[in-house]
Amino acid sequence: MRIAIDLTATPKSKTGIGRYMLGLLKGLQETDDTNEYYLFAQDDDLDGFGIYKDNFHFVPVRSSLMRKTYLRIVWEQMVFPFRLKKLKIDLLHCPNYTMPYTLRLVSPKTAVQGTFHDMTYFIHPEYLIGWKCRMFQRYIKKTAKRADKILTISENSKKDIPDFCDLRNPDIAVTYMGVKEAFFDSEPATDEILSKYGIEGEYMLYVGTLEPRKNIPGLIRGYKALPKEIRDRYKLVITGKKGWYYDEIFDLVSSDEELKERVIFTGFVDDQDMMPIMKRAKVFAYISFYEGFGIPVIEGMASSVPTVTSCGSSLEEVAGDCCYLCDPKDVQSIASALEAASVNRDDTIERALLRAKGFSWKNCAEATLRSYEDAVRFKREA
Repeated sequence: MRIAIDLTATPKSKTGIGRYMLGLLKGLQETDDTNEYYLFAQDDDLDGFGIYKDNFHFVPVRSSLMRKTYLRIVWEQMVFPFRLKKLKIDLLHCPNYTMPYTLRLVSPKTAVQGTFHDMTYFIHPEYLIGWKCRMFQRYIKKTAKRADKILTISENSKKDIPDFCDLRNPDIAVTYMGVKEAFFDSEPATDEILSKYGIEGEYMLYVGTLEPRKNIPGLIRGYKALPKEIRDRYKLVITGKKGWYYDEIFDLVSSDEELKERVIFTGFVDDQDMMPIMKRAKVFAYISFYEGFGIPVIEGMASSVPTVTSCGSSLEEVAGDCCYLCDPKDVQSIASALEAASVNRDDTIERALLRAKGFSWKNCAEATLRSYEDAVRFKREA
């Protein structure tokens, strides 16, 4: 097959979908020597995807176009289909909810697979920017009706999708995401690495974008509700770039003298430093309200760090019985889980490590390849 993957919406600082694409491409390169891949990516980020195999080819797209929403939409709908036709693409993978809807007219033989990571745009619109949420709701419904196959990343998301979408192909594929092997093997951060980010002493850690769905104010309030001796022992380190609607996070900390001394914001940290910082953490906490998967939970378990996460959505599915679970809307439940993780350090680490090893990008890639084949088959038989 000649497979195209749309990477044009993936920013240089790769979080969320960007981490998914990095892992999937790694797994595909380990797995597939047969198919030819054409990777449409921004022209200033071609070295950011770890491509080394000869059957993977970049198709550069001007970054100046991709970073303006209206120009990106015009390119996706008016230019992209003709480039796919010229390359005689058999299967297009669109990993970011949208697709070139005009493709059916320009290149009718090309099958399309879309990835829907979760249904946040429908289930929790209050956590998103209004116009963007409404736009993606329309795109998701359109993609569901036109794509030959929808892939998602958890059984929980698979369950949610039909509640909001009329699917052209109701057979949704599930491919669990993976974890970088380096999380298992990395060494704890040195004092020198910690000092780069203003960290000293023992700490609890959050990693992720600063946005409402991640429930960072809830984590801070849960930390504040811990017994004083635990707060005195552990600081709270919040690592991640600013997303949207993050003012509450900083206002909560700046209005409390103790929190100003105990909560540390590092900003975005790349994997080279983030992995050892996670390895040295005493507790890792990721208590989002809703996730399609939750890679950081697997990364915490792989780092042999007691991990606190949320009941419900996919997070409990991913965590199994290997994490400390809490109600993300209940401050005392969050505090109790943080306390249990900080005190009972050895209870779950071994089980969590074993479970984390079951989530590999190679497995993800193999399942994705089967989904590609299903999409092409469905297109031919439709």
